[in-house]
Amino acid sequence: MYYRPEESAAADVIPFYKDGAFQLFYLRDFRDADRCGEGTPWYLLETRDFVTFAEKGEVISRGSREEQDLYIFTGSVFERDGSYYIFYTGHNPHYPKEGKKQEVIRMAVSSDFRTWKKDPAFRIDAPDCFEPHDFRDPFVFYNEETKKFNMLLAARVNYGPSRRRGCTAVAVSGDLITWEVQEEPFYSPREYFTHECPDLFRMGEWWYLVFSEFTDKCETHYRMAKSLKGPWLTPEYDTFDNRNFYAAKTVSDGTDRYIIGWNPTTDQDKDFADTQWGGNIVIHKIVQGEDGQLFAAVPDKIKESYCVPVRYREGYTIGTVLKYQDSWRIGRPDGFSSLDLGDLENSCRLSFDVTFRKGIRNFYLFLNSDKDNEAAYYVGIDPVMNRMTFDRWPRKRSDYPFMLESERKTEVLPDVTYHMDVIKDGPVLEAYFGGKYAMSARMNEFREGTFGFAASYGEACIENLEYRTLVK
Repeated sequence: MYYRPEESAAADVIPFYKDGAFQLFYLRDFRDADRCGEGTPWYLLETRDFVTFAEKGEVISRGSREEQDLYIFTGSVFERDGSYYIFYTGHNPHYPKEGKKQEVIRMAVSSDFRTWKKDPAFRIDAPDCFEPHDFRDPFVFYNEETKKFNMLLAARVNYGPSRRRGCTAVAVSGDLITWEVQEEPFYSPREYFTHECPDLFRMGEWWYLVFSEFTDKCETHYRMAKSLKGPWLTPEYDTFDNRNFYAAKTVSDGTDRYIIGWNPTTDQDKDFADTQWGGNIVIHKIVQGEDGQLFAAVPDKIKESYCVPVRYREGYTIGTVLKYQDSWRIGRPDGFSSLDLGDLENSCRLSFDVTFRKGIRNFYLFLNSDKDNEAAYYVGIDPVMNRMTFDRWPRKRSDYPFMLESERKTEVLPDVTYHMDVIKDGPVLEAYFGGKYAMSARMNEFREGTFGFAASYGEACIENLEYRTLVK
């Protein structure tokens, strides 16, 4: 379901919609320089439903160790008059030692969208007003107001505290070939080290600027404005997911818009280990609120693909569990209660409605649990702190009570029924709450077990449980 190339990882995705299909260019990280050589090429996937993917192979090859584009890093795809342009980052980490710039902007051109030819004469360098080695991730769009092509760039100004120099720069062109980088940044909040993978789109009356940062929470953020000139406002919920969804960019089929990033693998596939660059490709559907804020929901085709019902069985319980036809009331005011519902498939969807009674401290869906619920993963809803959480027990350090694996901000109200969709595909976990909050996670070490519900110091009502898997 969540694509990952064999014996490698999928990093930044550059999506483009063409001829009724989503064309997903991505950076392929082989993670084995001895066997595969150094550097990162671009590969291409094609999908119409985000469920099945056709591999189209390599589209832009990496250069040699002596060339600027040893690593073909992130960029964008643009169509004009029947020709296609890829603007990408040429990255060579060996260059600074030789007195050369680590990153410049390069271009490849195609007439058929399949065969791409690099233009050796095309090059955009960081001007003196920006740092020379952090200048990447070009995103090109046509500005209807100025009748010019604009290119957004991840850059850093050359003054001020180092960790606050990040900005979104902009270059301007009349023909896609000759570009002038503007000295004034497009967006510069002086908050992050840099703004990776910029993306821009309009939905209704709002413009949205998307970027990712690794300075604070390693998340993909967005800002919103009524004009391309700003001001760029920070909404209450300014992320689409958590730190396990990175370098995300958007694409529209003309009806819906989707945001596509990667769920990172971890060092040696261990829980609580350092995350790595790249992993599995994850797609969310963007939902726009009445006030213009953006949220993330499960794409319809992904949800519909899990269509084969699986029978669950009620088993081990702790505390207070009351059954009412096809619903359960779980919890007590003075402690913990849980209900085990049997074995969990390796790839499956759990969907249900849940209502929290006032005063409840925590609600959990536990996954891949042992028979006594001593070891398991937990998707949690914390009404006290208004957050979704992902946790594992036993933790790496049980004496650190704050050491959750990950979390994200949500709104949780008492006596309101919320729908949840939780999709498990091997180690990849995608949880959706209330049709608007997404949370990505990874379950590396416990690969099988049971699932069920639990509540602490209060009551939750679970209804309309669906447990489904894919057609085999």
